[in-house]
Amino acid sequence: MEKTVSTGLRYTQVVSAIEEEIKTGVLQYGERLKNEKWLCETYGVSRTTLRKAIDELIAAGLVERRSNKGVYVTYSKFDSNFDRPISIFQELLRAGIRPSSKILSFARIKATGEVSQSLRCPEGEPLLHIHRVRYADERPFNINDIYLVERMFPQFNPWLLTNRSLHEIIKSEYKLEIVKSIQRVNAVAATRHQAEYLEVPLRTPLLTTVSTVVAGDGEVVEYQQSWINTSVVPYSYKYTWQ
Repeated sequence: MEKTVSTGLRYTQVVSAIEEEIKTGVLQYGERLKNEKWLCETYGVSRTTLRKAIDELIAAGLVERRSNKGVYVTYSKFDSNFDRPISIFQELLRAGIRPSSKILSFARIKATGEVSQSLRCPEGEPLLHIHRVRYADERPFNINDIYLVERMFPQFNPWLLTNRSLHEIIKSEYKLEIVKSIQRVNAVAATRHQAEYLEVPLRTPLLTTVSTVVAGDGEVVEYQQSWINTSVVPYSYKYTWQ
């Protein structure tokens, strides 16, 4: 917020001004508002008027007051309270956020251990492994490992994923209908590799997910591991599909 005003505003005008800056991204999810003195001088209002405006913003779910820490933005264009979707890509688009990806590596590997079990394929089965970082409005939020059974996805082009949904590619290019996603969710601290690509300090808390995606015929078509910075995309789960 860089503007100042020379005359006092009514609290409803202060509410509207701060709400506009939140919803246009000038103030972003998780950001702390300036202190009361600065805000009062900026908007030309008393502390009583400012506090009334803040209370209304809290009631609207746009900010929250944290004890001894100040007021923080809680609104995001991204809906953090949906039931588990099939595609983060589509959820971002619906929220008006531009998703994109950078492919870090692409390799043909042999199925082993947990990956083999999750894909329900024999040990040694040829797989495609895609390692990528994902972005929301050009901000990195997700490190992602994708495993696909190669025989199911001949001539798969991983660079299509830079600006397309994997699930849309599976449906349109390979005529497979996805019916459910089975999830395991946990929290971890960012490794050096993850911190570098997500542009966060080492050991920043991340949401980690492990998922298997099942097609209409009951066949597992995809296995993924993800590490998500929820301060960029406040992603959460209400429940896991079974």
